[in-house]
Amino acid sequence: MKKFLSVLMATCILLTPSASFAEVANKPNEAIQENVEIRNQNIYVPTKDGVQRATYEEAVKIDKYNKMPLNQITTSYLLGDYDSGKILEGNNIDEVHAMASTSKLVGVFVVMDKLKDGSINKDDIVTIDKNCASLTGSSYKLKEDDKVKVENLLRAALIISGNDAITALGNHVAGSKENFVIMMNKKCKDLGLTNAHMVNATGLTDYSIEDYNKMTTREMFILTRELLKEHPDVLEYTKETSIDKAHTGYIEHNTNPLLGVLPEVDGLKTGYTNAAGRCLIATGKKSGAEDESSKDIRLIGITTGSQGDWQRYSASRRIMEDGFSTYANERIVTPDEILDKIYIDGASKDELNIGVEKSCYVLKSKNDDIETSISLKEDLKAPLNKGTIVGDITYYVNGEKVSKKNLVLKEKAYEKGFIFKVQNLCENIFSNIREAA
Repeated sequence: MKKFLSVLMATCILLTPSASFAEVANKPNEAIQENVEIRNQNIYVPTKDGVQRATYEEAVKIDKYNKMPLNQITTSYLLGDYDSGKILEGNNIDEVHAMASTSKLVGVFVVMDKLKDGSINKDDIVTIDKNCASLTGSSYKLKEDDKVKVENLLRAALIISGNDAITALGNHVAGSKENFVIMMNKKCKDLGLTNAHMVNATGLTDYSIEDYNKMTTREMFILTRELLKEHPDVLEYTKETSIDKAHTGYIEHNTNPLLGVLPEVDGLKTGYTNAAGRCLIATGKKSGAEDESSKDIRLIGITTGSQGDWQRYSASRRIMEDGFSTYANERIVTPDEILDKIYIDGASKDELNIGVEKSCYVLKSKNDDIETSISLKEDLKAPLNKGTIVGDITYYVNGEKVSKKNLVLKEKAYEKGFIFKVQNLCENIFSNIREAA
């Protein structure tokens, strides 16, 4: 009897589902009820967890804004070439706009100047004061009496737009936030940014004086270009996809919505306030062709005043993506090409080949027309060595002068021999007699 009861109890236990099994089985239903995001669209977007595929709802919004003209989703926009400083496209670029946190680039410029001249060091330790620790908005979550290296503050100011980080840097460089603002305004003046006006390091609106940092979009382009020229290593920070503090669990992703979405993009700075809207100064480099038919091109794209993150994303992505597909530094001539022939007085050949000294590259779009104009020196006489400059060639894109190169002999101009000299002398004598008669 006991044996029978034991077998019966064992059978009941085996047939009864355990609590842990039941819990696992219910998890899929719970996930459905929690309305988990489904990221399965064929477009990548920035999220709080980094770049991921878009949800259906996000893709619909982006598609909507992609169909709208840029001037309906921005207050101004600009696309410019870093190397030449040429503005390729733009709208409303000379109106003064609130900058929000894009103005941190001015403060970063000041800091990096001081690093360059040795006034401060990347490994300097900065002690965080109460004012820095209490700042609102984008933050590196610094606490009073924290001790942080200058380089880490610089990284936080650029990657996550830390208001506390840039303010701490300003205090370290200038002794106070007021002195730092003076230095920021001086930097703007030195760069020729006549409309620029800085009131603080953060870019936040100062409601106590109803004022904010501002400049024109054209000036934002000049600022960015000069910063990249003087301190190209700034891109080593802005290309980082995230920032974290060791052993704290703190991690934040780069605020740049194009980083990791467009492979060419490696910077630079976002901004947002009610006065400025959503802004972005983006930059990226497209490598030249392996056969050297084109050179690297770095573009700078700026959008201001977008009313939402997806409007800014659509506008800035469109500007940069279209820019890289439309413009290139194309090779238009090589030293191997014969561009024209020239007559050299006293040369043994009637015509000699001329061309450029080295390859010429021109920034142009796919549909641009290139025209040339050749100017040759007068009174050239043999003998002349190969490589002698005999004139120049000017290149025009859509009627605008873009390049001017020397033209050189591609072969030596040998002097004619004795017989040629006597023949020429006789021809000149008889010519003079005819003219005298």
